[in-house]
Amino acid sequence: SWWIIRKRNVEMALDSIKVAAWVGGAGILVTLATGDMSAINVARHQPMKLAAMEGLYRGSCGQEIVAAGILNPDKKAGDDTTDPYLFDISIPYGLSFLATHDPHSFVPGINDLIDGIELTPEGDTIHTVSYAERIVRGRQAHEALRAYDAAAVAGDKEAMDAALVDLKADYPYFGYGYLDSPEEAVPPVAMTFYSFHIMVIAGGYLLLFFAFAFVGSYWRRQWLTHKWACIVGMLSIVIVWICSQAGWITAEVGRQPWVIQDILPTRAAISDIAASSVITTFFMFAVVFTVLLIAEMSIMATQINKYSKENINEIAKS
Repeated sequence: SWWIIRKRNVEMALDSIKVAAWVGGAGILVTLATGDMSAINVARHQPMKLAAMEGLYRGSCGQEIVAAGILNPDKKAGDDTTDPYLFDISIPYGLSFLATHDPHSFVPGINDLIDGIELTPEGDTIHTVSYAERIVRGRQAHEALRAYDAAAVAGDKEAMDAALVDLKADYPYFGYGYLDSPEEAVPPVAMTFYSFHIMVIAGGYLLLFFAFAFVGSYWRRQWLTHKWACIVGMLSIVIVWICSQAGWITAEVGRQPWVIQDILPTRAAISDIAASSVITTFFMFAVVFTVLLIAEMSIMATQINKYSKENINEIAKS
């Protein structure tokens, strides 16, 4: 796009856009496919993250998906009276289809998960393990582990076996034993919600952008030489970065407070690596990559300068 605006090497630039349309288009389609698979896995293994991604507090069968919206900052976990959105545009059945590929399936919200409530497609209520009960059973698992360790030190095989049975019974909720309240298992909803929707909007834009580049490369080449198309093309580089970073924020903030889902929360994830080692490694990487950046810029500047001198000499000879 830069070359086209400068009216230099236009044919090379147009050929490059054709290659980019194929590569970028294939990339965004693969990303959509893997994103669809990720949504199913999140719904299955990290339902609280999915609820936060949608700002969903009470789910339903045939749950709609929020295409765009503004969260109500007054809405909190456990509150069933305050509207979760100040404004929203929703697509019917969208979240149920995204989560399970069944438009009529039940998708639990934040309060549903805390209360241990699910619904069948027929509308029947199922009571599963509430977060309050998970905290109790998680602490029982901690006690069983301590009993197992004590029995192992004492060499009491019978007590070890008994403690192991108790530990296995409550182990699925081991991580909840570190929490003081069910609300601690809820990730930052606003950051998760907005980062997810920024990612989706940016990804949708890139899909349209590459479709435009593809059509322009083969059937409407004049589109690609238009000034505004070139400006949009250059600005779209930033959209890729925004989309990528929003995706990482969704993944990492949405899984809070878990380092290992349901097993290890961040408050219990302690490393024996000294802080000085982390700081030293950070500055080592900073120095190495700074040197590489300077080297790359130096090489590029040298080559550009060399190319410019050769062109000037050719012009002077002619």
